[in-house]
Order: sequence, then C-alpha cells, then structure tokens
Amino acid sequence: MTARAALFLAILLAGSPAFAVTRHYYIAAEEVTWDYAPSGHDLLAGRPIPQPWGVRTKWPKARYIEYTDSTFTVRKPQPEWIGILGPVIRAEVGDHIEVMFLNRTKARHSLHPHGLRYDKDSEGAFYIPWGAGAAVGPGARYTYHWYADEGSGPRAGQLSSVVWWYHGHTEEPRESNAGLLGAIIITAKGKARPDGSPKDVDDEFVAVFMIFDEFQGKPAGLFHAINGYIFGNLPGLVMKQGDRVRWYVLGMGNEKDLHTPHWHGKTLTDGSHNLDVVELLPASTKAVDMIADNPGTWLFHCQVSDHMESGMMATFTIYKPPARSCPLHFTSGQFWNGAPDYSLNVRNTSGKDIKSYSLVFEQFLAPQLLSHPFYDTWPSTQPLAAGREQTIEMKAYPGGAQDILGWVLMPSKIVFSDGATWSPKERGECFGAFWKDPDHPDLKVLPPEQIETNPD
Repeated sequence: MTARAALFLAILLAGSPAFAVTRHYYIAAEEVTWDYAPSGHDLLAGRPIPQPWGVRTKWPKARYIEYTDSTFTVRKPQPEWIGILGPVIRAEVGDHIEVMFLNRTKARHSLHPHGLRYDKDSEGAFYIPWGAGAAVGPGARYTYHWYADEGSGPRAGQLSSVVWWYHGHTEEPRESNAGLLGAIIITAKGKARPDGSPKDVDDEFVAVFMIFDEFQGKPAGLFHAINGYIFGNLPGLVMKQGDRVRWYVLGMGNEKDLHTPHWHGKTLTDGSHNLDVVELLPASTKAVDMIADNPGTWLFHCQVSDHMESGMMATFTIYKPPARSCPLHFTSGQFWNGAPDYSLNVRNTSGKDIKSYSLVFEQFLAPQLLSHPFYDTWPSTQPLAAGREQTIEMKAYPGGAQDILGWVLMPSKIVFSDGATWSPKERGECFGAFWKDPDHPDLKVLPPEQIETNPD
C-alpha cells in the first residue's frame, strides 16, 4: 500500500463507525473465449441463430474473475445469470472495500468504481494526472481501497440498495467492449445481511444491456446482448412464486446503446412509481422491485425494435413451489465414467412400497437446450420398499455420453404395491438433474420445451 493510500484509509477509518467492516475481493482480469449463444439456437423462436449473427458467436474477450483468496487459484462460484460480467461487489453504507486485482491478460487494465469514495491511487482511471492503480501491467497486481459513504447508498424514499458500475478505465471503451465490467451494490446502513445484500428481498438479478462490437461496426459483429447473451440464451433468471425480487439494470456502450428494458407478465416499482419499462443510457443504472406472484415464463427484453430483432431478449421464470411431495428421489447417477452401463440410484420417499415404476429422461446437448432422445424411457420392474434405495442400470450409448452436458430424469408412472398409481400433473414434476460439470448450479426449473415456430 502506498503512503497516500494508507493516509486516505486512516482518515476514512477515523471518520467511520467502529462497527463498519472491510470487505475483501480477489479479482483477476483474464482472457477468455466468449460464446454469445452457447445453445446455437434462438431459444425464443425454436430455430438456429439467425443471420448474420449465426455466422460466428464465439469471440475472444476479457473478463473479471473472482477468486477465494490472494493465491488466485480457486474460483469463487457465481450465479448463472452473471454471464460475461465480473462478480457483484457488495457493501453496506459505512463499509470499506478492498479489491486485490491481478492482471492475467496481455494488456494494461484497471478497476474503476462508480459511486464510491476513493483517493487518486484507487481511482483506476488513466489520464493526466493518474494514480498508481490507473494502468496495471500484464502479470502485475494492485490493491484498490474504496469506501461506501452516505453518498454511495440510497437516499430516503429510495429502495434499500442501489447499483453502480465498475469497469476498466485504462482504455475504457476498448475494455468495456472486451467485457471488463461488473456491478457494485450498496445497501443502506442497517438494512444489509452479513454478506452485504439487502434484508428485504429474496432474490437479486443484475442485467446489463449493451451492444458489443466485434467486427468494427459490421452487422455480423454487433451483438445486442443482455449480460453477454443473445436470443434467449441468458440462463438463471428463475424465482419462486411469492419471492420479493430486486432487479438491477445497467446500460453501457455508445450512442446506439439507448435501451428500454421491459418485463412481460409483471409490473415493478422503483419506490415511487409503478412501471414495466425503464430507460437506460450508457453508464446509467436503475434498481426496481418485483413481487413474483404471476407464475410462468415471461419475456424480458429491450423494447427498441431493432435491438429486439437483433436478439436483445431473454426470459425469466416464476415457478410454483411443489404442490405435493415427490415419491422418488434420484440420489446419484453415473453417466460419464466410461462404464458399459449408465447407473442411477433411486430412493423411495413415498412412505409406501412401490411395485414398479418408469422414468423418462431428456438431455442437455447444449446449455439451456433440452432435447428428447429417440428412446427416452427407463423402466424398472424391481419392487422398492418404502425408505429404501436401489440402483437401476441402462446400456450406455456406443459413443458414450461425453457430448451430453446433463441428464434430466422424471418419473412418468409409479405403481404402488397397494394398486394405487402416481403420474406427473405437469412437465418437470419431480425431476432430477445430473451434470457433466460437477460445479454446475442446481436446476430449479426446466427450461421451456423447444418448439419450432417457423419450420420454413
């Protein structure tokens, strides 16, 4: 820490409450290959990505990646919806934020925060006169010290938390377009959980509306994205019926980035007005609240017509809590170990003996793209006593399952020993999911079933 930074931190500590905390983050800038449409499909229309964007959806980018400590060896898990964004940086008014930054790219980069208090060395912006953290070279580290003062948080009458940007500011337009950006969420004093999130909401989602330019303005390289995804490929916007949900929407880019995020199926509030559309300019931000009381899968998109046509669309899902308990539970499965048979461990949780049952399964061949195989039934005629577990097997595919990202299994019919039967009342009831990637987030609800809307 420089002498100037140490003095600035000492002044802040002297003027802040004794119970304020210092929140530590370990963030690296890393070069990645980003896919704007991992499924290869327009998931809102049941078709391949339209031209010209379908020519190429993978491009070299840079991202902010969070790690658990200063060794920068173990990545910290992030929600699926974070997309291309860096981790959410959180604080409560009065807190200090310390970000240890490691630059693993080939160019100079920085972290510049909006809405926080800092000294020159922690500004993270390269211009005359610049501070020590303005341009961190390849392989170098720098620690930024920021403070969430009263001006960083919400005022009376606002929601209990506000959102700000952070992004690279060594060569800002190039860095933002590369993907070096993320959100800072500041919660009002006394209204935060220990992790800094607001106490009065159940779920939070961050959505960034931005046109990424990969090909010097040519249409095939203009990706009208939400969190770096196009045409419905943004995953993870899932909430339970009755949840209190806070949405943080942000804009970035140039004069073309005039966005109007619009939610179908629900209205929201900013604390003083009811709304279902907000207006965003580059670098602007907005926090709005929703009560998730209308179950279904709903469109979330930019209302600007040519942005919508270019794929600036996603969906969010409000799901109902299960109305009845599941009679079967899938405890473990083996699909990628190279064995001649796939195996599945099934537990009877019904409280009654089961005579026989049949399962159906679907497979993720790409993210969010759930497909029916030609043969999708897995029967068992073995009795299964109440509370007991058994292993069932099925012959493995000749080529194995390495191209399958995930398996989803659901009971289609259960026959109990007393003659009673059980069948699902809707698609996805009592499903279980197994993933090739053991760190894949839990699946709360199945994605919409793909139906081709334009077969021509």
